[in-house]
Amino acid sequence: MTHSLFPIELNGGNQRLLNNAIDKRTIRVQLGRRTCNVCGKESPYLRCHHRAVDAHGEGKAGETCGGTTTANPSKSNAYRRGEVQSVRMDEMVEDARIRLGIDRLPAQVKCMKKLNSRDQTPEAIEKGILRAKHGLPVFRDGTVRYDMSDVPTTHFTPREIGVPWKTLHGLGYTHDYRGAPLEDDEQMLELFPQDFIVAKGAADFLLSTANYIDELLVRFYNMEPYYNADKADDLVGHLICALAPHTSGGVLSRIIGWADCSGGYAHPLFHAAKRRNCDGDEDAIMLLMDGLLNFSRDILPANRGGQMDAPLVLTTRLNPTEVDKEALNVDSAWFYERDFYEATLNQPHPKDIQDRMDFVERRLGSVAAVRGYGYTHDCHAIDQGPALSAYKTLETMIDKMNGQLALGHRLRGVNVRQVASSVVRSHFLPDLRGNLNAYGRQKVRCLKCAHSYRRMPISGSCIQPKKETGRGLSRMGVAKAEGGLCNGNLALTVSEGAVRKYIEVMRFVMDHYGVDLYTRQNAEWLASSADSLFNNDRAKQLSLSDFL
Repeated sequence: MTHSLFPIELNGGNQRLLNNAIDKRTIRVQLGRRTCNVCGKESPYLRCHHRAVDAHGEGKAGETCGGTTTANPSKSNAYRRGEVQSVRMDEMVEDARIRLGIDRLPAQVKCMKKLNSRDQTPEAIEKGILRAKHGLPVFRDGTVRYDMSDVPTTHFTPREIGVPWKTLHGLGYTHDYRGAPLEDDEQMLELFPQDFIVAKGAADFLLSTANYIDELLVRFYNMEPYYNADKADDLVGHLICALAPHTSGGVLSRIIGWADCSGGYAHPLFHAAKRRNCDGDEDAIMLLMDGLLNFSRDILPANRGGQMDAPLVLTTRLNPTEVDKEALNVDSAWFYERDFYEATLNQPHPKDIQDRMDFVERRLGSVAAVRGYGYTHDCHAIDQGPALSAYKTLETMIDKMNGQLALGHRLRGVNVRQVASSVVRSHFLPDLRGNLNAYGRQKVRCLKCAHSYRRMPISGSCIQPKKETGRGLSRMGVAKAEGGLCNGNLALTVSEGAVRKYIEVMRFVMDHYGVDLYTRQNAEWLASSADSLFNNDRAKQLSLSDFL
Protein backbone atom coordinates (compact mmCIF):
# COMPACT_ATOMS: atom_id res chain seq x y z
CA MET A 1 0.00 0.00 0.00
CA THR A 2 1.23 3.49 -0.88
CA HIS A 3 -0.23 6.64 0.66
CA SER A 4 1.80 9.43 -0.91
CA LEU A 5 3.14 10.10 -4.40
CA PHE A 6 6.33 11.62 -3.01
CA PRO A 7 9.69 9.90 -3.64
CA ILE A 8 12.07 9.12 -0.79
CA GLU A 9 14.32 6.59 -2.57
CA LEU A 10 15.86 4.18 -0.02
CA ASN A 11 15.66 6.67 2.83
CA GLY A 12 12.41 5.17 4.09
CA GLY A 13 13.71 1.63 4.43
CA ASN A 14 12.11 -1.41 2.84
CA GLN A 15 8.62 -0.15 3.69
CA ARG A 16 9.27 3.37 2.33
CA LEU A 17 8.15 4.99 5.58
CA LEU A 18 8.02 8.77 5.73
CA ASN A 19 9.10 8.84 9.39
CA ASN A 20 12.37 7.10 8.51
CA ALA A 21 13.10 9.76 5.91
CA ILE A 22 12.26 12.51 8.41
CA ASP A 23 14.81 11.09 10.86
CA LYS A 24 17.51 11.75 8.26
CA ARG A 25 16.42 15.40 8.07
CA THR A 26 17.80 15.99 4.55
CA ILE A 27 17.55 13.36 1.83
CA ARG A 28 18.77 13.17 -1.75
CA VAL A 29 16.05 12.32 -4.27
CA GLN A 30 15.41 12.85 -7.97
CA LEU A 31 12.79 15.53 -8.52
CA GLY A 32 11.96 18.12 -11.14
CA ARG A 33 13.60 21.51 -10.65
CA ARG A 34 11.29 24.51 -10.49
CA THR A 35 11.92 28.11 -9.41
CA CYS A 36 9.58 30.18 -7.26
CA ASN A 37 8.38 33.39 -8.89
CA VAL A 38 8.22 35.12 -5.48
CA CYS A 39 11.27 34.16 -3.40
CA GLY A 40 13.45 32.87 -6.24
CA LYS A 41 14.27 29.59 -4.48
CA GLU A 42 14.06 26.18 -6.10
CA SER A 43 11.15 23.94 -5.15
CA PRO A 44 9.92 20.67 -6.70
CA TYR A 45 6.29 21.65 -6.03
CA LEU A 46 3.92 23.71 -8.16
CA ARG A 47 3.76 26.12 -5.20
CA CYS A 48 6.88 27.00 -3.25
CA HIS A 49 7.26 24.96 -0.06
CA HIS A 50 10.02 27.05 1.53
CA ARG A 51 9.26 28.80 4.79
CA ALA A 52 8.25 32.43 4.81
CA VAL A 53 10.76 34.60 6.71
CA ASP A 54 10.12 37.15 9.42
CA ALA A 55 11.69 40.58 9.82
CA HIS A 56 14.86 38.99 11.18
CA GLY A 57 15.24 36.60 8.26
CA GLU A 58 14.18 33.55 10.26
CA GLY A 59 11.82 30.98 8.78
CA LYS A 60 8.30 30.75 10.18
CA ALA A 61 7.26 27.19 10.95
CA GLY A 62 4.00 26.30 9.25
CA GLU A 63 4.02 29.35 6.97
CA THR A 64 5.28 28.86 3.44
CA CYS A 65 6.10 31.22 0.63
CA GLY A 66 3.30 29.72 -1.47
CA GLY A 67 4.44 31.40 -4.67
CA THR A 68 3.84 29.70 -8.00
CA THR A 69 6.84 27.97 -9.52
CA THR A 70 8.08 27.65 -13.07
CA ALA A 71 9.89 24.61 -14.44
CA ASN A 72 13.58 25.19 -15.05
CA PRO A 73 14.89 24.64 -18.59
CA SER A 74 15.94 21.04 -19.04
CA LYS A 75 19.67 20.49 -19.39
CA SER A 76 19.22 17.44 -21.59
CA ASN A 77 16.70 15.55 -23.66
CA ALA A 78 16.42 12.85 -21.02
CA TYR A 79 13.28 10.76 -20.80
CA ARG A 80 12.73 12.19 -17.32
CA ARG A 81 13.68 15.76 -16.53
CA GLY A 82 14.30 15.48 -12.80
CA GLU A 83 17.66 15.93 -11.11
CA VAL A 84 19.03 14.59 -7.85
CA GLN A 85 18.66 17.29 -5.21
CA SER A 86 18.55 17.74 -1.46
CA VAL A 87 15.20 18.09 0.32
CA ARG A 88 14.77 19.07 3.98
CA MET A 89 12.17 16.47 4.88
CA ASP A 90 11.94 17.38 8.55
CA GLU A 91 11.02 21.01 7.89
CA MET A 92 8.77 20.25 4.93
CA VAL A 93 6.71 17.61 6.76
CA GLU A 94 6.53 19.66 9.96
CA ASP A 95 5.22 22.64 8.00
CA ALA A 96 2.66 20.38 6.34
CA ARG A 97 1.53 19.03 9.72
CA ILE A 98 1.08 22.53 11.11
CA ARG A 99 -0.84 23.73 8.06
CA LEU A 100 -3.15 20.71 8.27
CA GLY A 101 -3.79 21.45 11.92
CA ILE A 102 -3.16 17.91 13.17
CA ASP A 103 -1.31 17.06 16.38
CA ARG A 104 0.85 14.26 15.04
CA LEU A 105 1.55 12.29 11.91
CA PRO A 106 -0.07 8.90 11.33
CA ALA A 107 2.01 5.97 12.58
CA GLN A 108 2.83 4.88 9.03
CA VAL A 109 2.89 7.05 5.92
CA LYS A 110 4.22 5.05 3.00
CA CYS A 111 5.77 6.97 0.12
CA MET A 112 7.14 6.01 -3.28
CA LYS A 113 10.67 4.97 -4.07
CA LYS A 114 10.85 7.26 -7.11
CA LEU A 115 8.65 9.16 -9.53
CA ASN A 116 8.32 7.87 -13.09
CA SER A 117 6.58 10.90 -14.57
CA ARG A 118 8.33 13.01 -17.19
CA ASP A 119 8.64 16.20 -15.11
CA GLN A 120 8.92 14.24 -11.83
CA THR A 121 6.76 16.75 -9.98
CA PRO A 122 5.44 15.26 -6.71
CA GLU A 123 1.98 15.74 -5.30
CA ALA A 124 1.58 17.71 -2.09
CA ILE A 125 2.81 15.69 0.90
CA GLU A 126 -0.32 16.79 2.79
CA LYS A 127 -2.46 14.54 0.59
CA GLY A 128 -0.43 11.48 1.50
CA ILE A 129 -0.60 12.33 5.21
CA LEU A 130 -4.39 12.56 5.11
CA ARG A 131 -4.71 9.35 3.10
CA ALA A 132 -2.63 7.53 5.70
CA LYS A 133 -4.83 8.99 8.43
CA HIS A 134 -7.89 7.43 6.78
CA GLY A 135 -6.10 4.20 5.78
CA LEU A 136 -6.49 4.74 2.04
CA PRO A 137 -4.10 3.62 -0.73
CA VAL A 138 -3.32 5.84 -3.70
CA PHE A 139 -3.19 4.79 -7.33
CA ARG A 140 -0.40 6.06 -9.55
CA ASP A 141 -2.64 8.83 -10.94
CA GLY A 142 -3.39 10.29 -7.50
CA THR A 143 -6.88 8.81 -7.05
CA VAL A 144 -8.35 6.31 -4.58
CA ARG A 145 -10.12 3.35 -6.20
CA TYR A 146 -12.15 0.27 -5.37
CA ASP A 147 -12.31 -2.76 -7.67
CA MET A 148 -15.37 -4.96 -8.11
CA SER A 149 -16.67 -7.50 -10.62
CA ASP A 150 -19.08 -6.33 -13.32
CA VAL A 151 -22.63 -7.65 -13.03
CA PRO A 152 -25.28 -6.54 -15.55
CA THR A 153 -28.86 -5.84 -14.49
CA THR A 154 -31.79 -3.84 -15.82
CA HIS A 155 -34.33 -3.96 -12.96
CA PHE A 156 -34.35 -3.87 -9.16
CA THR A 157 -36.56 -3.18 -6.16
CA PRO A 158 -35.74 -0.68 -3.37
CA ARG A 159 -35.61 -3.58 -0.90
CA GLU A 160 -32.96 -5.38 -2.96
CA ILE A 161 -30.52 -2.47 -2.84
CA GLY A 162 -31.21 -1.45 0.76
CA VAL A 163 -32.50 2.06 0.01
CA PRO A 164 -35.97 3.37 1.00
CA TRP A 165 -38.32 4.08 -1.87
CA LYS A 166 -38.68 7.70 -0.79
CA THR A 167 -34.94 8.23 -1.28
CA LEU A 168 -35.12 6.70 -4.76
CA HIS A 169 -38.14 8.87 -5.54
CA GLY A 170 -35.94 11.90 -4.94
CA LEU A 171 -33.38 10.48 -7.38
CA GLY A 172 -35.87 10.35 -10.24
CA TYR A 173 -37.44 6.91 -9.77
CA THR A 174 -40.99 8.25 -9.55
CA HIS A 175 -42.74 5.30 -11.23
CA ASP A 176 -42.22 1.56 -11.41
CA TYR A 177 -41.68 -0.40 -14.61
CA ARG A 178 -45.45 -0.63 -15.19
CA GLY A 179 -45.91 3.13 -14.90
CA ALA A 180 -47.51 3.08 -11.45
CA PRO A 181 -46.36 5.74 -8.92
CA LEU A 182 -43.59 4.54 -6.63
CA GLU A 183 -45.06 4.00 -3.17
CA ASP A 184 -43.53 0.77 -1.86
CA ASP A 185 -40.15 -0.93 -1.34
CA GLU A 186 -41.31 -4.01 -3.28
CA GLN A 187 -42.13 -2.26 -6.55
CA MET A 188 -39.98 -3.21 -9.53
CA LEU A 189 -37.99 -0.32 -11.04
CA GLU A 190 -36.08 -0.10 -14.29
CA LEU A 191 -32.47 0.92 -13.76
CA PHE A 192 -31.34 4.17 -15.37
CA PRO A 193 -28.43 3.45 -17.76
CA GLN A 194 -25.84 5.41 -15.76
CA ASP A 195 -26.86 4.42 -12.23
CA PHE A 196 -24.68 2.07 -10.20
CA ILE A 197 -25.43 -0.41 -7.40
CA VAL A 198 -22.21 -0.74 -5.40
CA ALA A 199 -20.93 -3.83 -3.62
CA LYS A 200 -21.70 -3.54 0.08
CA GLY A 201 -18.08 -4.35 0.89
CA ALA A 202 -17.09 -1.04 -0.68
CA ALA A 203 -19.41 1.03 1.51
CA ASP A 204 -16.98 1.67 4.37
CA PHE A 205 -14.10 2.23 1.93
CA LEU A 206 -16.03 4.85 -0.03
CA LEU A 207 -17.17 6.47 3.22
CA SER A 208 -13.53 6.77 4.33
CA THR A 209 -12.68 8.23 0.93
CA ALA A 210 -15.47 10.79 1.23
CA ASN A 211 -14.24 11.78 4.70
CA TYR A 212 -10.71 12.11 3.31
CA ILE A 213 -11.94 14.36 0.49
CA ASP A 214 -13.84 16.56 2.94
CA GLU A 215 -10.84 16.86 5.24
CA LEU A 216 -8.63 17.64 2.25
CA LEU A 217 -11.01 20.40 1.14
CA VAL A 218 -11.14 21.93 4.62
CA ARG A 219 -7.56 21.56 5.82
CA PHE A 220 -5.59 21.87 2.58
CA TYR A 221 -7.75 23.88 0.17
CA ASN A 222 -9.49 26.01 2.85
CA MET A 223 -12.90 25.24 1.37
CA GLU A 224 -16.18 23.87 2.66
CA PRO A 225 -16.64 20.08 2.90
CA TYR A 226 -18.53 18.49 0.03
CA TYR A 227 -19.87 15.09 1.12
CA ASN A 228 -20.63 15.60 4.83
CA ALA A 229 -21.19 11.84 5.07
CA ASP A 230 -21.61 10.20 8.47
CA LYS A 231 -22.72 6.82 7.11
CA ALA A 232 -22.51 4.98 3.80
CA ASP A 233 -26.15 5.71 2.91
CA ASP A 234 -25.25 9.41 2.80
CA LEU A 235 -23.32 8.66 -0.40
CA VAL A 236 -26.46 7.54 -2.25
CA GLY A 237 -27.05 10.00 -5.07
CA HIS A 238 -23.41 11.09 -5.35
CA LEU A 239 -21.47 10.79 -8.60
CA ILE A 240 -18.65 8.37 -9.30
CA CYS A 241 -16.30 7.64 -12.19
CA ALA A 242 -16.04 4.03 -13.40
CA LEU A 243 -12.97 2.87 -15.28
CA ALA A 244 -11.90 -0.40 -16.88
CA PRO A 245 -8.27 -1.62 -16.90
CA HIS A 246 -6.11 -0.89 -19.95
CA THR A 247 -8.34 1.99 -21.01
CA SER A 248 -8.03 5.75 -20.63
CA GLY A 249 -11.66 6.83 -20.44
CA GLY A 250 -13.92 6.97 -17.41
CA VAL A 251 -17.72 6.87 -17.47
CA LEU A 252 -19.83 9.07 -15.20
CA SER A 253 -22.23 7.23 -12.91
CA ARG A 254 -24.33 7.67 -9.77
CA ILE A 255 -24.58 5.57 -6.62
CA ILE A 256 -28.17 4.49 -5.92
CA GLY A 257 -27.75 1.56 -3.53
CA TRP A 258 -25.82 -1.45 -2.27
CA ALA A 259 -25.62 -5.14 -3.17
CA ASP A 260 -24.62 -7.84 -0.68
CA CYS A 261 -21.89 -9.35 -2.87
CA SER A 262 -18.53 -8.46 -4.37
CA GLY A 263 -19.99 -7.25 -7.66
CA GLY A 264 -21.06 -3.88 -8.97
CA TYR A 265 -24.49 -3.93 -10.63
CA ALA A 266 -25.04 -1.63 -13.59
CA HIS A 267 -26.81 -1.47 -16.93
CA PRO A 268 -25.35 -3.63 -19.74
CA LEU A 269 -24.85 -0.49 -21.82
CA PHE A 270 -22.91 1.09 -18.95
CA HIS A 271 -20.49 -1.83 -18.68
CA ALA A 272 -20.08 -1.75 -22.46
CA ALA A 273 -19.38 1.99 -22.35
CA LYS A 274 -16.30 1.17 -20.26
CA ARG A 275 -15.15 -1.00 -23.19
CA ARG A 276 -15.78 -4.17 -21.24
CA ASN A 277 -17.77 -7.36 -21.78
CA CYS A 278 -21.01 -7.34 -19.86
CA ASP A 279 -20.22 -9.95 -17.21
CA GLY A 280 -17.35 -11.17 -15.05
CA ASP A 281 -14.66 -8.54 -15.63
CA GLU A 282 -13.32 -6.45 -12.77
CA ASP A 283 -13.36 -2.66 -13.01
CA ALA A 284 -12.67 0.23 -10.66
CA ILE A 285 -14.78 3.08 -9.35
CA MET A 286 -13.71 6.33 -7.71
CA LEU A 287 -15.62 9.21 -6.20
CA LEU A 288 -15.91 11.93 -8.83
CA MET A 289 -14.67 14.66 -6.49
CA ASP A 290 -11.54 12.61 -5.82
CA GLY A 291 -10.79 12.48 -9.53
CA LEU A 292 -11.45 16.20 -9.99
CA LEU A 293 -9.22 17.16 -7.05
CA ASN A 294 -6.36 14.70 -7.20
CA PHE A 295 -6.00 13.31 -10.73
CA SER A 296 -3.24 14.86 -12.80
CA ARG A 297 -1.63 13.90 -16.10
CA ASP A 298 1.65 15.33 -14.81
CA ILE A 299 2.12 12.57 -12.25
CA LEU A 300 1.38 9.68 -14.61
CA PRO A 301 4.40 7.52 -15.51
CA ALA A 302 6.19 8.50 -18.70
CA ASN A 303 6.98 4.92 -19.68
CA ARG A 304 4.98 2.81 -22.12
CA GLY A 305 1.52 2.14 -20.79
CA GLY A 306 1.72 4.96 -18.28
CA GLN A 307 -1.38 6.62 -19.75
CA MET A 308 -3.47 3.48 -19.29
CA ASP A 309 -5.82 2.90 -16.36
CA ALA A 310 -6.24 6.66 -16.04
CA PRO A 311 -9.37 8.79 -16.65
CA LEU A 312 -7.85 11.02 -19.32
CA VAL A 313 -11.37 11.64 -20.63
CA LEU A 314 -14.77 11.34 -18.97
CA THR A 315 -17.93 10.21 -20.74
CA THR A 316 -20.76 12.20 -19.19
CA ARG A 317 -23.62 10.93 -21.35
CA LEU A 318 -24.00 7.33 -22.48
CA ASN A 319 -24.78 6.95 -26.18
CA PRO A 320 -25.93 3.40 -27.09
CA THR A 321 -24.70 3.84 -30.67
CA GLU A 322 -21.12 4.26 -29.43
CA VAL A 323 -20.78 1.13 -27.30
CA ASP A 324 -19.50 -2.31 -28.24
CA LYS A 325 -21.85 -4.35 -30.42
CA GLU A 326 -21.92 -7.14 -27.84
CA ALA A 327 -24.15 -5.03 -25.59
CA LEU A 328 -26.47 -4.34 -28.52
CA ASN A 329 -27.20 -8.06 -28.69
CA VAL A 330 -28.80 -8.04 -25.23
CA ASP A 331 -32.27 -9.56 -25.31
CA SER A 332 -34.84 -6.99 -24.19
CA ALA A 333 -38.11 -8.87 -24.80
CA TRP A 334 -40.77 -9.65 -22.19
CA PHE A 335 -41.53 -13.11 -23.61
CA TYR A 336 -40.65 -15.50 -26.45
CA GLU A 337 -43.28 -16.36 -29.02
CA ARG A 338 -44.20 -19.90 -29.92
CA ASP A 339 -42.58 -19.81 -33.35
CA PHE A 340 -39.23 -19.06 -31.69
CA TYR A 341 -39.34 -22.33 -29.75
CA GLU A 342 -40.47 -24.22 -32.85
CA ALA A 343 -37.61 -22.72 -34.87
CA THR A 344 -35.04 -23.93 -32.32
CA LEU A 345 -35.91 -27.55 -33.17
CA ASN A 346 -34.05 -27.10 -36.47
CA GLN A 347 -31.06 -25.42 -34.74
CA PRO A 348 -30.84 -22.49 -37.18
CA HIS A 349 -28.14 -19.85 -37.13
CA PRO A 350 -29.12 -16.97 -34.79
CA LYS A 351 -29.07 -14.52 -37.70
CA ASP A 352 -31.75 -16.54 -39.46
CA ILE A 353 -34.32 -15.79 -36.76
CA GLN A 354 -33.13 -12.39 -35.53
CA ASP A 355 -36.18 -10.71 -37.08
CA ARG A 356 -38.36 -12.51 -34.53
CA MET A 357 -36.35 -11.29 -31.54
CA ASP A 358 -36.41 -8.03 -29.61
CA PHE A 359 -32.86 -6.96 -28.81
CA VAL A 360 -31.20 -3.61 -28.23
CA GLU A 361 -29.74 -3.10 -31.70
CA ARG A 362 -33.22 -3.06 -33.22
CA ARG A 363 -34.19 -0.24 -30.83
CA LEU A 364 -31.41 2.18 -31.77
CA GLY A 365 -32.58 5.61 -32.78
CA SER A 366 -35.37 5.80 -30.21
CA VAL A 367 -35.75 6.15 -26.45
CA ALA A 368 -36.41 2.39 -26.37
CA ALA A 369 -32.65 1.89 -26.83
CA VAL A 370 -32.13 2.84 -23.18
CA ARG A 371 -35.58 2.46 -21.59
CA GLY A 372 -38.35 -0.10 -21.61
CA TYR A 373 -36.19 -3.22 -21.37
CA GLY A 374 -38.04 -6.41 -20.53
CA TYR A 375 -37.23 -9.58 -18.61
CA THR A 376 -38.76 -13.05 -18.64
CA HIS A 377 -38.08 -14.33 -15.10
CA ASP A 378 -38.20 -12.66 -11.69
CA CYS A 379 -36.14 -13.39 -8.57
CA HIS A 380 -36.36 -12.59 -4.88
CA ALA A 381 -33.04 -10.68 -4.75
CA ILE A 382 -30.51 -9.77 -7.41
CA ASP A 383 -27.63 -10.59 -5.04
CA GLN A 384 -29.01 -13.96 -3.94
CA GLY A 385 -26.36 -15.85 -5.92
CA PRO A 386 -22.72 -16.41 -4.92
CA ALA A 387 -21.33 -13.51 -2.93
CA LEU A 388 -17.82 -14.14 -4.30
CA SER A 389 -16.56 -15.41 -7.61
CA ALA A 390 -15.46 -19.05 -7.58
CA TYR A 391 -12.07 -17.85 -8.82
CA LYS A 392 -11.60 -16.21 -5.39
CA THR A 393 -13.17 -18.91 -3.23
CA LEU A 394 -11.21 -21.79 -4.79
CA GLU A 395 -7.71 -21.72 -3.35
CA THR A 396 -5.41 -23.61 -5.73
CA MET A 397 -5.15 -23.44 -9.49
CA ILE A 398 -5.97 -27.16 -9.70
CA ASP A 399 -9.23 -26.48 -7.86
CA LYS A 400 -10.03 -23.69 -10.30
CA MET A 401 -9.32 -25.86 -13.31
CA ASN A 402 -11.34 -28.76 -11.90
CA GLY A 403 -14.26 -26.42 -11.31
CA GLN A 404 -14.16 -25.08 -14.86
CA LEU A 405 -13.73 -28.44 -16.56
CA ALA A 406 -16.24 -30.20 -14.29
CA LEU A 407 -18.80 -27.67 -15.47
CA GLY A 408 -17.79 -28.46 -19.03
CA HIS A 409 -18.57 -32.13 -18.39
CA ARG A 410 -22.14 -31.21 -17.48
CA LEU A 411 -22.75 -29.14 -20.61
CA ARG A 412 -23.54 -31.06 -23.77
CA GLY A 413 -22.46 -28.17 -25.95
CA VAL A 414 -18.92 -28.12 -24.51
CA ASN A 415 -16.03 -30.30 -25.64
CA VAL A 416 -13.92 -30.64 -22.48
CA ARG A 417 -10.84 -31.76 -24.39
CA GLN A 418 -10.96 -28.63 -26.53
CA VAL A 419 -11.43 -26.45 -23.43
CA ALA A 420 -8.44 -28.08 -21.73
CA SER A 421 -6.29 -27.61 -24.84
CA SER A 422 -7.37 -23.99 -25.12
CA VAL A 423 -6.53 -23.26 -21.47
CA VAL A 424 -3.09 -24.85 -21.80
CA ARG A 425 -2.32 -23.01 -25.06
CA SER A 426 -3.69 -19.60 -24.13
CA HIS A 427 -2.79 -19.45 -20.42
CA PHE A 428 -0.22 -21.94 -19.15
CA LEU A 429 2.17 -22.02 -22.11
CA PRO A 430 2.47 -18.22 -22.57
CA ASP A 431 2.92 -17.85 -18.81
CA LEU A 432 5.67 -20.47 -18.75
CA ARG A 433 7.45 -18.90 -21.73
CA GLY A 434 7.26 -15.46 -20.17
CA ASN A 435 8.55 -16.67 -16.81
CA LEU A 436 11.47 -18.50 -18.43
CA ASN A 437 12.33 -15.33 -20.32
CA ALA A 438 12.01 -13.20 -17.18
CA TYR A 439 14.22 -15.60 -15.21
CA GLY A 440 16.97 -15.36 -17.81
CA ARG A 441 16.85 -11.54 -17.91
CA GLN A 442 16.22 -10.84 -14.25
CA LYS A 443 18.10 -8.42 -12.04
CA VAL A 444 19.65 -9.15 -8.67
CA ARG A 445 18.71 -7.10 -5.62
CA CYS A 446 20.58 -6.25 -2.46
CA LEU A 447 18.74 -7.44 0.63
CA LYS A 448 20.29 -4.65 2.69
CA CYS A 449 19.97 -1.45 0.66
CA ALA A 450 17.53 -2.71 -2.03
CA HIS A 451 19.78 -1.58 -4.90
CA SER A 452 19.34 -3.70 -8.04
CA TYR A 453 21.92 -4.78 -10.63
CA ARG A 454 21.44 -5.93 -14.20
CA ARG A 455 24.53 -8.12 -13.82
CA MET A 456 25.86 -9.88 -10.76
CA PRO A 457 28.91 -8.02 -9.35
CA ILE A 458 32.12 -10.04 -9.46
CA SER A 459 32.46 -9.70 -5.69
CA GLY A 460 29.18 -11.56 -5.20
CA SER A 461 27.91 -8.88 -2.81
CA CYS A 462 26.55 -5.34 -3.03
CA ILE A 463 29.17 -2.80 -4.14
CA GLN A 464 27.14 0.33 -3.48
CA PRO A 465 28.84 2.96 -1.27
CA LYS A 466 27.69 2.64 2.30
CA LYS A 467 25.47 5.56 3.27
CA GLU A 468 25.74 6.78 6.82
CA THR A 469 23.50 9.00 8.89
CA GLY A 470 24.75 11.60 11.29
CA ARG A 471 26.10 15.09 10.85
CA GLY A 472 27.60 16.93 7.96
CA LEU A 473 27.33 15.51 4.46
CA SER A 474 26.64 12.01 5.78
CA ARG A 475 23.15 13.01 6.88
CA MET A 476 22.45 13.91 3.24
CA GLY A 477 23.21 10.36 2.20
CA VAL A 478 26.78 11.04 1.02
CA ALA A 479 29.26 8.25 1.71
CA LYS A 480 32.12 8.83 4.11
CA ALA A 481 35.41 9.88 2.57
CA GLU A 482 37.19 6.77 3.82
CA GLY A 483 34.81 4.66 1.77
CA GLY A 484 33.09 1.45 2.73
CA LEU A 485 30.73 -0.69 0.72
CA CYS A 486 27.30 -2.00 1.57
CA ASN A 487 28.40 -5.67 1.16
CA GLY A 488 24.79 -6.81 1.47
CA ASN A 489 23.74 -10.23 0.23
CA LEU A 490 22.28 -10.34 -3.27
CA ALA A 491 19.12 -12.23 -4.14
CA LEU A 492 17.33 -13.10 -7.36
CA THR A 493 14.20 -11.13 -8.18
CA VAL A 494 12.53 -14.05 -10.03
CA SER A 495 12.45 -17.33 -8.13
CA GLU A 496 12.40 -20.89 -9.39
CA GLY A 497 8.93 -21.33 -7.92
CA ALA A 498 7.60 -18.45 -10.01
CA VAL A 499 8.73 -20.27 -13.17
CA ARG A 500 7.48 -23.72 -12.19
CA LYS A 501 4.18 -22.68 -10.59
CA TYR A 502 1.94 -23.90 -13.43
CA ILE A 503 3.89 -26.93 -14.65
CA GLU A 504 2.23 -29.45 -12.34
CA VAL A 505 -1.20 -27.95 -12.96
CA MET A 506 -0.60 -28.12 -16.70
CA ARG A 507 0.40 -31.78 -16.49
CA PHE A 508 -2.63 -32.53 -14.31
CA VAL A 509 -4.96 -31.02 -16.91
CA MET A 510 -3.31 -32.90 -19.78
CA ASP A 511 -3.39 -36.25 -17.94
CA HIS A 512 -6.97 -36.00 -16.66
CA TYR A 513 -8.77 -34.21 -19.48
CA GLY A 514 -6.57 -34.76 -22.52
CA VAL A 515 -5.22 -32.30 -25.07
CA ASP A 516 -4.23 -32.51 -28.71
CA LEU A 517 -0.80 -33.94 -29.58
CA TYR A 518 0.73 -30.63 -30.67
CA THR A 519 -0.22 -28.92 -27.41
CA ARG A 520 1.11 -31.84 -25.34
CA GLN A 521 4.46 -31.85 -27.15
CA ASN A 522 4.78 -28.08 -26.81
CA ALA A 523 4.02 -28.28 -23.09
CA GLU A 524 6.48 -31.11 -22.46
CA TRP A 525 9.20 -29.28 -24.36
CA LEU A 526 8.78 -26.14 -22.25
CA ALA A 527 8.61 -28.20 -19.04
CA SER A 528 11.85 -29.98 -19.97
CA SER A 529 13.44 -26.59 -20.69
CA ALA A 530 12.57 -25.50 -17.15
CA ASP A 531 13.98 -28.74 -15.73
CA SER A 532 17.18 -28.26 -17.70
CA LEU A 533 17.49 -24.69 -16.42
CA PHE A 534 17.26 -25.58 -12.74
CA ASN A 535 18.71 -29.10 -12.68
CA ASN A 536 22.31 -30.06 -13.38
CA ASP A 537 22.14 -32.47 -16.31
CA ARG A 538 25.58 -33.87 -15.50
CA ALA A 539 24.92 -34.54 -11.82
CA LYS A 540 22.26 -37.07 -10.96
CA GLN A 541 21.58 -38.27 -7.45
CA LEU A 542 21.30 -42.05 -7.27
CA SER A 543 19.98 -44.38 -4.61
CA LEU A 544 21.08 -47.93 -3.73
CA SER A 545 18.16 -49.34 -5.68
CA ASP A 546 19.59 -47.88 -8.89
CA PHE A 547 22.53 -50.32 -8.65
CA LEU A 548 20.44 -53.44 -8.09
